[in-house]
Amino acid sequence: RSHFGSRFCEWRLGSAAMLSIVPQVQTILFLIQYAFPLKCTFETAFDAAGNSEEVQKARQIQWVIYWIVLYLFTLLEDVLLFVLVDYFPLYAELKCLGFFWLVAPEFSGARFIFESVIEPKWLR
Repeated sequence: RSHFGSRFCEWRLGSAAMLSIVPQVQTILFLIQYAFPLKCTFETAFDAAGNSEEVQKARQIQWVIYWIVLYLFTLLEDVLLFVLVDYFPLYAELKCLGFFWLVAPEFSGARFIFESVIEPKWLR
């Protein structure tokens, strides 16, 4: 009888602890990654600020691009980067900083990633 399957499960579901220096980093990450963008998306959809049509369209494009980039990153993380999640020191903190850059309207990081990385490969 082979024990390969059970050993693989032990390795994949092992008891590795994520090294973090920020308390409650997963909660902070959830707020940056999902809660704030969801709030901004709803504000944009229902135009709470009464912006002009041009500003409204730019904000809609920004948040649609963010959700596309988030989906692609989540897919990449689940398929290829799952080993790094537990074994790369300070992964969650770096992910927080990266997603802060993506969601902050001042930086337009999601739009930069979409226009420089995703769109050229998509249009090929």
